[in-house]
Amino acid sequence: MPVPPFAIVAHPADAGVACLALHGEVDHDASDELVGAVERAGREPGVRHVVLDLAAVTFLDAAGVAALVTAALLAADGGVRLKTRGARGIVRLVLEVTGVGDWLRGAPRGR
Repeated sequence: MPVPPFAIVAHPADAGVACLALHGEVDHDASDELVGAVERAGREPGVRHVVLDLAAVTFLDAAGVAALVTAALLAADGGVRLKTRGARGIVRLVLEVTGVGDWLRGAPRGR
């Protein structure tokens, strides 16, 4: 059975934190799904933080980076903070080179 190029597994929110585990390639094809998942998670009652687990992400391109920024800004508009964890390899490098990893560790403010 082939593995889809992108998938999101949502874990139940606990203590105001929702966790979304991303799997596969975060690119143009995945962007809308990623932003939508973060928006839905951030609207859950009591959620103040959405954590994206990037441990199983194998690829992150410019469209994926833009989706992370968009998702963080939309979350901040709703009073929710987006964080990432587990990035490794090329995904970690892309976050470092673009500065988005550092920006997400700060406190992105809404628009």
